[in-house]
Amino acid sequence: MRMSRRAAQVWRLSLVVVIILGLGATGCAFKLGAMGWNPLTVTDDTGRQVTFDRRPARIVSLAPSNTEILFAVGAGPKVVGVDTYSDYPAEAKNLAKIGSLSKPNIEAIVALKPDLVLATSMHTKLLDQFEKLNLKVLVLSPRTIEEVYANLALVGKVTGTEQKAKAVADNMKTRLAKVAEALKTVRPEDRVAVYYEVYSDPLMSVGPATFIHQVITLAGGRNLFADAKTDYPEVGSETVVARNPAVIVYPDFHGDQALTADKVRARPGWDKIQAVAKGRVFGINADIISRPGPRLADAVEAMAKILYPDKFGK
Repeated sequence: MRMSRRAAQVWRLSLVVVIILGLGATGCAFKLGAMGWNPLTVTDDTGRQVTFDRRPARIVSLAPSNTEILFAVGAGPKVVGVDTYSDYPAEAKNLAKIGSLSKPNIEAIVALKPDLVLATSMHTKLLDQFEKLNLKVLVLSPRTIEEVYANLALVGKVTGTEQKAKAVADNMKTRLAKVAEALKTVRPEDRVAVYYEVYSDPLMSVGPATFIHQVITLAGGRNLFADAKTDYPEVGSETVVARNPAVIVYPDFHGDQALTADKVRARPGWDKIQAVAKGRVFGINADIISRPGPRLADAVEAMAKILYPDKFGK
C-alpha cells in the first residue's frame, strides 16, 4: 500500500533527523546545604523542569551528540550506556548499547539503573514512559551553536563539571572567532554560494533554522536554500542547476550507498553547474557536521577550508 504524500514527507523528515543526529536556554540552581547537596532543578530544551536529589553517577546517552557532550565536559566516566551510533570518543565504543537512536531499548536502559537519561527531541514521545519508570530524563535539542554552548553548561552543572564545560565552550568560541577574523574582508556579495546535500534520494538540503546552515554561514558561505520554509527541504534537481552553486558539499558517509563526487558529477544536467565544472564538489566528515555538539567548531573550520582554500589552506 502506498503512503500518502503527507505520510511520505513525515517519513523522509524523520529519516533525515535520524541521519543528522546519528551521524539530535537552561536555568539551574544548586546550593550546598548543611546536610549535603540540596536538590538541583534545571530546565531542559523542551521547557521541562527536572529535579535531581543528587548528582547523577550513572548516565545513559540516547544520541551521539549527547555522548560527545558528556565526554567533552569530563563526565565520560559516569556514562554506562549509549546508543549504537555513539562512536566518539573511542571510549564510547566499548560501552553497553541500548539500541538505536530512533528505537532505544527501554528494558536495556532500565537494566543499567541510570540516574540520568540524556535524550533528544526524537525521544519526547517516550517521556511519559520514562517518567512512569522513575527515570530522570533531560532532553537536549540544540538548533544553533549558541544552544550547544547552553547544553554544555547544563550538562556541566548537572554532572559537576562546570569548569570543564566552560573551557570547552570557550575553546569553540576562540576557534570560531579566528575563522571570523580571517573572513572579515569577504564582502557579503562575494560569499561562496553553497549547495549542501543532506540526503540524495530524494534530494534534500538544509534550511535557515538549522545548525548546518549556521556552519555554512560562519564558514563564509551562502546557503543556496536559505529561503527554505522547512529545516530539511526537498529540492528539485532542476532548481539546484538553476541556482548554480559555486561549491557542492555533502556528508561523507561510508558504505555502498554513500554519495561521492563522481556520483554528483554524473547527474544529468549537473555538468552545467559551476561547482561541477570547476571540480568544487567535496565530502565533509559526516559526524562533525551532523552532530550538534562540541565538534561543530571542527565543522566550521573544515567548511571554511573547502570554501576559501587560499585563506585556510587545503
